Amino acid sequence: MLFDILGEIYISMSRNKLRIALTGFSIAWGIFMLIVLLGAGNGLLNGMMSNFGSDAQNFMRLYPGTTDTEWHGWAKGRRIQFDDRTAEFLQQTFPDHIGAVTPKVYDSKVIACGNEYVSSDVNGVAAGLLDNGERIVAGRRINSSDISGRRKVILLKDQSLPSLFPGCEPEQVLGRWVNVAGIPFQVVGIYHPRGGDSGHKSYIPLSTSIALFSPDGHYDRLELELHRLHSKEENEAFNKEVRAALARLYDYNPEDHAVWIWNNHENYLQTRSIFTAIQSFIWIIGLATLIAGIAGISNIMMITVRERTREIGIRKALGASPRSILWLVLLEAVFITMLFGYIGMFLGIALTQGIDALMAPSDDKQFTMFLHPTVGLGIVMAANLVMIIAGIIAGYIPAKRAVSIKPVEALAAQ
Repeated sequence: MLFDILGEIYISMSRNKLRIALTGFSIAWGIFMLIVLLGAGNGLLNGMMSNFGSDAQNFMRLYPGTTDTEWHGWAKGRRIQFDDRTAEFLQQTFPDHIGAVTPKVYDSKVIACGNEYVSSDVNGVAAGLLDNGERIVAGRRINSSDISGRRKVILLKDQSLPSLFPGCEPEQVLGRWVNVAGIPFQVVGIYHPRGGDSGHKSYIPLSTSIALFSPDGHYDRLELELHRLHSKEENEAFNKEVRAALARLYDYNPEDHAVWIWNNHENYLQTRSIFTAIQSFIWIIGLATLIAGIAGISNIMMITVRERTREIGIRKALGASPRSILWLVLLEAVFITMLFGYIGMFLGIALTQGIDALMAPSDDKQFTMFLHPTVGLGIVMAANLVMIIAGIIAGYIPAKRAVSIKPVEALAAQ
């Protein structure tokens, strides 16, 4: 049955090769432009996320400070200090809004190699984490074994190498040793910053940083991953709830600014809304391009039905049901749409993959406009669905026209 239908579709298409090819081109072009535009939108989004690093994510930073007033017998100017208890308390108090809590310990230290040295902010981080979306150019990140073993390993910024290891490439530095405040550390990774970071910054395991530079177990800041905050009002209310909760935990006046909060949720919402608008605009442009193709396919099918009026009448006279006639025309429209649509999709994906390969970010670039301008599986599946719907829309009116043909009138047609 299927092969019979495909055979009839092939015969019908072979009668109007040029007409169908020209009309199919509009479908192919519409899908091609949709894929390319969506890939460009993803490239802009990825580039923006890469440039802003963690600033493009939804998180909150907490910095401990000092109390402003006397409270419950505590003197003014008491220092608030974060530790494991703080992180656990916040996660238990706000399980719906706080995901991962990442402690940070940092200090300015002198890193030396022989007679060469630089002054660097040394950051203690958890396994796999960096501060601002930096990219590893040689070696690796801090891992769980480094954390559990309190290893003295360090990641250096590539721009620190000319000062510490003149004339050496990043790969040549791996495995060598530097002194951090007089303590030897082995270099296990070199990273490249994003967003024009001009300062020297290095990374060591959080556990090592606490043991060496903060033996009391206190953190310099906490980073909280946020969830389910959908508006500026919700975000501001959450800030107040966090302040009140910490005031209860450390027993200080809730009106004090003993804890400084930096919450990028508003920036996060603005960033996401901009790219949501861009992607919506792209879909509108792509679908508008497809409409022209749908109209062309519909016209082709109307002409085909008109040319096959006598054939359809004979089919009805021999007992063909209206449903079979309807399906025949619809399937032909969907087949033509899918055929040329896949051609356009293949060419669009090939182009975006080619652009991705040609626009690989350079190690020297501080700002990347485009990054990985490709489309994912979800976009491909959505494009497939669009093509099927387009084919059905294109074939529906001609199919209804074919069903309405009366056998007597069809047999009398020339």
